[in-house]
Amino acid sequence: MCAASGGNGSGVEPDVLTVTLYHHAMVLSRQDKSLGTRERVNQKARTRSALVSAAARLLEQGRPPSIPDAAAEALVSTATAYRYFTNAEDLWAEAAVQALDLDAWLDEVDREIENAGSDVAARAEVAARLVGGRMLADQRPFRQLVKNCFEQWFAQQDLPHKDRTPLPAGRRNRTNQTILEPLRDSLDDSQRERLARALALVSGTEAMIVLTDAVQLNADEALVTLLDANRWLIAGAVAELRPPPRKE
Repeated sequence: MCAASGGNGSGVEPDVLTVTLYHHAMVLSRQDKSLGTRERVNQKARTRSALVSAAARLLEQGRPPSIPDAAAEALVSTATAYRYFTNAEDLWAEAAVQALDLDAWLDEVDREIENAGSDVAARAEVAARLVGGRMLADQRPFRQLVKNCFEQWFAQQDLPHKDRTPLPAGRRNRTNQTILEPLRDSLDDSQRERLARALALVSGTEAMIVLTDAVQLNADEALVTLLDANRWLIAGAVAELRPPPRKE
């Protein structure tokens, strides 16, 4: 039934259906391999996310760092967890950020500052109440972030500077610049930058730790002090930096 042909050297024309099926089988095989690789990558991403989410839940419960505990919470084996995080500090660093949802929270803080109007003192009070108030009310995750930064700093001190990983920059200066935006017409860029840097001393985790640990204030007292410090610092800086009115 097959016509003779010298095209394939065998003298027999290949069955067209067989060739077509073979071709489709090879295509599907390659697709299966591609899908399998993609699924493995997705599975790894899901496992890592599950571990971080589990650690964040433990952190919110006040539990100390432990990769076995996070693995149990995420329903994965401890051996699997150690393939993603070699030490608890790295896991907890990511978990603390997730637990706090820092970027979304600070975006909301910036919006509330803008909603406070053009009075810089009022804008600073909004920031102090939202940021300082939350830190004072829920200190553990913020202290964990500070701990992680200290540990990263100490761990790198014996390394050459070129081999050190920079500590992550915070959003503090950006938020302070947002607070000071209404002063753009009265203070130049350099002056506003100096004031934003000074405000960094009376906001953030360090201020919270100093007021509650070194000064031994409770949360309410510490918040009042933060509000005072922000208000007085801005008033003093503006009085010093703003040019005096011209005499007629």
